[in-house]
Amino acid sequence: MLLQRQMRHMPASTGVLACSEAHFDTGASVGRRSWNAHPLLCHLISPGSTDHLSASISPSSTIPDTSFQWLRLLLFVFVFHSLTMFGARDDSDSEDNLQSQLHRTSLALNPTQAGPGRKLSAFSFLAISTTISTLLLVANVRNWAIEGSVYAWWLEAIIDNRAAIQSGIQICAAGLGLIHASAVARLIEHATNISIIRGADFTTESLRSRINMSILRWQWSGKIRHFGPVILMCSLGLLSSALWVGAITPVGGTASVIETILVPDYSNTSLIREYPSELSRPTPFAATQKGQFTYAVGIKLLGSLIASGASATTADGSIRKHQKIDNTQYFYEGRSYGVGSAVGLTDGVFADVTSSTSYAYSEVGYSSEVNCIHNRSSLFIIQRFGNRIFPVRGLLPDSVDSPQDSEYFGHSPDSIVAVGVAHSIKSPRRYLSIAAGQGYRSLNASQCTVDFTPKRFDVYVNLRDRSIRVHPRETIDDFDPERNITKTAMRQFELMSNDLTNLYQSVLGGTFLSSASAWNMSNNPDDTVTEDEATLRGLENSITAMSDSMLAAYGAAQLMVGNITQTREVRLEMTTFVIGQTSYIVAVAVLNAIILLVVIAEGVRTKCWAGLSVIDIPDPKWLIEAAFHGGKAASRTKVRSDVGLGLRTVDINRPGTLGYSPIVEKAEDLVKATAYGRQGEVALLLKSSNTA
Repeated sequence: MLLQRQMRHMPASTGVLACSEAHFDTGASVGRRSWNAHPLLCHLISPGSTDHLSASISPSSTIPDTSFQWLRLLLFVFVFHSLTMFGARDDSDSEDNLQSQLHRTSLALNPTQAGPGRKLSAFSFLAISTTISTLLLVANVRNWAIEGSVYAWWLEAIIDNRAAIQSGIQICAAGLGLIHASAVARLIEHATNISIIRGADFTTESLRSRINMSILRWQWSGKIRHFGPVILMCSLGLLSSALWVGAITPVGGTASVIETILVPDYSNTSLIREYPSELSRPTPFAATQKGQFTYAVGIKLLGSLIASGASATTADGSIRKHQKIDNTQYFYEGRSYGVGSAVGLTDGVFADVTSSTSYAYSEVGYSSEVNCIHNRSSLFIIQRFGNRIFPVRGLLPDSVDSPQDSEYFGHSPDSIVAVGVAHSIKSPRRYLSIAAGQGYRSLNASQCTVDFTPKRFDVYVNLRDRSIRVHPRETIDDFDPERNITKTAMRQFELMSNDLTNLYQSVLGGTFLSSASAWNMSNNPDDTVTEDEATLRGLENSITAMSDSMLAAYGAAQLMVGNITQTREVRLEMTTFVIGQTSYIVAVAVLNAIILLVVIAEGVRTKCWAGLSVIDIPDPKWLIEAAFHGGKAASRTKVRSDVGLGLRTVDINRPGTLGYSPIVEKAEDLVKATAYGRQGEVALLLKSSNTA
């Protein structure tokens, strides 16, 4: 035992011989003493040596006390001398071995600086997300849109392949979200890598949370305070992907473009005049798939004009909707004011485009205002001349030089409704006088004034439901100073009244009464208004509607027959596909900018991640090797320096053989284990802490 103590105090330069305590059991034997000895291990630890040289003996027979003591002493002297000489002889070699092994450990864990590819590979993909987010933002600010033929192709593709397109958008969004998440995860990994190489302190829990954030992994185990950052990192990719979906999904939008349209020009009204009803007297006329167009409005378009007059008043008081006098299938909501003739006729260049939804333009025209009274002293009356011929004569308020004179045919005057219109040329106010037989007595002696005011009108066309709305604006100078248009339009009432009266009835009279009946139903439910008053109100509406239709018919004739036109600008509204919604585009751009700025700032701060190692921190292979080599080297370092840092000896290899464990639990704390190689590289650093 004395020898054993002396050997434990040998100088460190010659090595340390650590022998295990021998345990003896005493047994009874006749005339002799016997020992059952455990193997005796002498453990030599040279400075920096990786080898534990040991020798052991165990008694195999019964030996007397004296002989055994001498034999034991000689054997120990021999073994100790041999091992000491071996350690002394290889002292310099052992020192080199330790440094070499630590250096190899350091090289294995931190062999070289990481190259540009390792440092910047994940961040380079931010160029893709930055480019896309910038383009989306610029497109949104400048109102870029998919329109025209491309819009039609996209619309058809979406309708036919909605699921496939949506899946493609989801995949693209997931990839762009992965770019954001990968960039942030790589920032965390680089920071952890550099911190470990520079010897920063980490607890196992904080290191695990950093690794989880760098590989976007969620675990329920661990400290609650680490859950927040890990959950945030794991959710970053999902959040970014969701924002990208809203930013790159095509959504419906509108765009305004300027087009042109041909509208009637009234600087030349030579073709607008009163044409006779005789078949032998042809009139300017054109027939196309879009309808019939003529300057003989009161003769060729009787059916459309009668329909317009009969529907002038709605029975329920709602806004009147009536067809345009052609085959374009457009209809007016409210009054037409005689404008909008070009709709459906000269707008095909842009109106027939799939993406076009509506357009608006301005046009000049006349706003007619009709007021009717019963003039019992009217001189315009029905007379009798021969058999079944009834002349209607008399002066009108605007007659010039001679009375109005026309002839009607019938069994009796009861079925006659005659309308008289003077031939005055420049009168701004036009008069209509009605003389009716007993069958239409409520219309007899009616007298109406029609005032035409030149105005500018806004025409709004909805290409989807094919509706037209007209809104009057300011009064303008008369574009037809000769008043040829208004005079000719009013003269059509006389032509129609004559042509539409037969032996039994007057179609025009029935039209007026139909409007009066509708007015009475919608405006006189309690019969508080007299029949004469209701007739006058219905008559006013009917004359107004027919006047508007006649003016529109002359406008269409200028376009399609006379080709007398002028150009107007059109503000065309088109349905487009806009890439993404504004809120999502802004959110994606802000998120991408934040990530990009953080990456740039971190790159500048760390001088492009100087000191970054090629080791892969989340790789469990590296962690296992680091723990093994670092702990092994640390244990030798502590034995050599004779500084006790909580490292304890444990049995290794076989019972009785001693080694060192660098990571042990000690009151639930971690034991510090540090290993240094050449130039101060850190192989592994585990800190003791009361809180993980």
